[in-house]
Amino acid sequence: MMADQEKQSLQETTKNPQVIDRRLGDEWAGWVGDLSGYEKEIKEGKELFLSFYFAALLFLTSAAMFAYYMIAPRLNQWNPIVDLLVMKILIVILAALYIWSFLLLVSVSFNFAVLPFARKNGLHIEWIYPVVYKIGAFFKISKDRIGHSLVEVNNALVYATRKKFKSQNLLVLLPRCLDKETRLKAAELTEKYKVTSFTATGGSSARQMIKKVKPDAIIGVACERDLIAGMSDTPGSITVVGIPNKRPFGPCKDTAIDTEALENTIKFLLKIS
Repeated sequence: MMADQEKQSLQETTKNPQVIDRRLGDEWAGWVGDLSGYEKEIKEGKELFLSFYFAALLFLTSAAMFAYYMIAPRLNQWNPIVDLLVMKILIVILAALYIWSFLLLVSVSFNFAVLPFARKNGLHIEWIYPVVYKIGAFFKISKDRIGHSLVEVNNALVYATRKKFKSQNLLVLLPRCLDKETRLKAAELTEKYKVTSFTATGGSSARQMIKKVKPDAIIGVACERDLIAGMSDTPGSITVVGIPNKRPFGPCKDTAIDTEALENTIKFLLKIS
């Protein structure tokens, strides 16, 4: 599958002069260099993802209740006890999900960690992303804007924990597409705070580095698509903070970040005032 994506990316690169000057990442396979209407820099708050998250939750709840309504007569006819058991299990699952979601909302809204299962390591709710993206597409909201908002929610949850890490247990993952000035500044910061940094050429190299270093926390710098893919792929025991990049020339070429935001994130995780 990965080889097919890389092949498609290479084919698109050779077809269009707009993308011949860069190597597209897997998440951008199929992009043909059209910069008209392209979102070069996204600034989206937590509210967008949270709104779509609860809309998706209501949709899935309705779908689950409808499915139960359709099979309940047959279950009851076959065995009333089984019917009752299925109904109770469904109610418990939905109740737990809504309580968890309410605690998520409280945590990210009031910067206070009350979410039991994600209190230490950030957000891991990949199962609902496809529904959220579908709802966003219906309202003509790009996947990147939703992804940016999701990263903000994840970061807010991590910030609410106020957990402290040691510099030797912190890994900064950088993309290969950063411009020279940003790369140099990022290198200065990681050297200043004595944290490990690594420029990943793709998802595989990032995973290999994580396996080698075994960090307790990661600061990931990338586009929203790569950040979401990376967060989903990272073990739940590792805290991840994402910093979306700016893409003035399109994806995968001379991207930049606010290096002050990177420094502030490092200082927060190391608890340096």
